[in-house]
Amino acid sequence: MYGFRLWFFKGAKNKTTFKILTQMQRKAALWITGAFRTSPMGGTEALAGLIPVHLHLRKLADRANLRITTLSDTHPIQSLLSADYVKRAEVHHCLVSNMAPAMQDKVHGTIMEIENHHHKLTEVFEPCAPENRPGFRLMDRFAAQVSFNDFKINMENEALSVAN
Repeated sequence: MYGFRLWFFKGAKNKTTFKILTQMQRKAALWITGAFRTSPMGGTEALAGLIPVHLHLRKLADRANLRITTLSDTHPIQSLLSADYVKRAEVHHCLVSNMAPAMQDKVHGTIMEIENHHHKLTEVFEPCAPENRPGFRLMDRFAAQVSFNDFKINMENEALSVAN
């Protein structure tokens, strides 16, 4: 799925790519389950625990659209989004908000998909959250209340109790 954002977006013509991926997933499902090749595709995929390819790609694309907010303020992708989302990036002359509305309807691609999903975000992401500073982390503040079971020590104690 590496690089799927180059060919998977709303309006892209990718029927042959989906066919190839679906055939590959069918062979994998048959191999995983050990089923006959005449077995129904949906059933073997379900037994193998595989979701359909188009749903998996949609899930990955939605996550990628939301992950844009975690990029740095000066990332080049930020400079292509509309003026509301540019942050501190250098404004690019091909900015989405510089396009006429009729042109925005005609243009399809990953940047336009990000632009259309960007307003759905309600959570604020901070790469350097205040909770991550030294002195504020879980083990810094509550070291006395957190304990870890050391497997090696427990095994030695069990061996001693069995020997006695």
